[in-house]
Amino acid sequence: MMAKKKLISIVGDAFADIYCYLEEETPHVVVGGDARLSQPMTTRAGGSGINTTTHLCSLINNFGINDDATFQVNFQTVINENDAYGKLLASHAKSHGFNLLNRRVSDYPSCFFGSSEESIISGGKSSGHCAVIVAKGERSFMTHLGCLEDFRGSHILDESINAHNDLKHVHVSGYFNIPGFWNGELKNKLAEIKKRNEAITISLVPQHDASENWDGGLLDVLEHVDFLILSEVEAKGIIKHTNSAAQSFLECAATFFHEKCPNTHVIVTLGSDGCVHAYEGAMEKVETVKKDPIDPTGAGDAFTAGFLYGFLGYMAQNKDKSVVKSHALKMSMLWGCASGCCCVMLDGASLPPEKEIMEKVLKDILTINEAEGVKPPSEER
Repeated sequence: MMAKKKLISIVGDAFADIYCYLEEETPHVVVGGDARLSQPMTTRAGGSGINTTTHLCSLINNFGINDDATFQVNFQTVINENDAYGKLLASHAKSHGFNLLNRRVSDYPSCFFGSSEESIISGGKSSGHCAVIVAKGERSFMTHLGCLEDFRGSHILDESINAHNDLKHVHVSGYFNIPGFWNGELKNKLAEIKKRNEAITISLVPQHDASENWDGGLLDVLEHVDFLILSEVEAKGIIKHTNSAAQSFLECAATFFHEKCPNTHVIVTLGSDGCVHAYEGAMEKVETVKKDPIDPTGAGDAFTAGFLYGFLGYMAQNKDKSVVKSHALKMSMLWGCASGCCCVMLDGASLPPEKEIMEKVLKDILTINEAEGVKPPSEER
């Protein structure tokens, strides 16, 4: 009998990122003004979902994961596969070894008015695309959702139904970038998946909320989420934290999430200061090495990929699948920090680092956290 393939299903956003690197002498864009670029604009695959998938596949290919079985990574999103942006995204997925499952639905005529260029221009929505402005180690975004705005929670393919799949984990990327996931749509789908198999773990990255409302029913979704991974900015927006609060930001975050979603492990990334794991009101911090960033775009997505890689590998070695081991979480955060750190040293959010660079950065991070002797999940027995 053929063994089931172990599957990781990533669901979320994908954009064609149009990079604009500002000259140091003109680091700001002013409405009505002008700015100079230090290099020609380039278009690359981007978006939290496709970035995370790309980095996770690279880690699995470079380091293996736990045993001889090959983990397959599928990515569900919505693109217009007929336009240039959609073709770029599909080509990127193919070149990095993962399946892009285009979950467009005919009831929502967002993309497919026809295959000719004329019909695409006159009637259909484009694939999502984003202008990425990079200056002084920071980046800003101007995003057009395109047909991604028609992606609904009900459109998500529950891959655990397939008898040939052994679905281990579902990761949701870019919650605030997909309005069709808000206000119960995603919650209902995740509830279905958990009901079918409680052993499947689920993680979620909210991304920045362009509306600045930081709601969309996110806290209700967390009832079915095992890991919430978010940046400091995103966490502050969600908990409505102000600098005048009596508690520190991290103390407020730990208390808030324990009250709102007590069964969810919360990981807050802190840039060059590492990350914090909050659960049951308590916190554990992991430090990272500080690097001069070339391009910070996608660092959070790379962190998420590293975290998922470490978690899935280390947890697979535990006989008790119902308990999230603290050791597994610590190692997952270390891998996340290493992956995120490598990302900022490269141009582009969806360009994985070489294996040797990842090994060196991971070794440095293990040293400063006094976590010696840690090996990739494929080597730990």
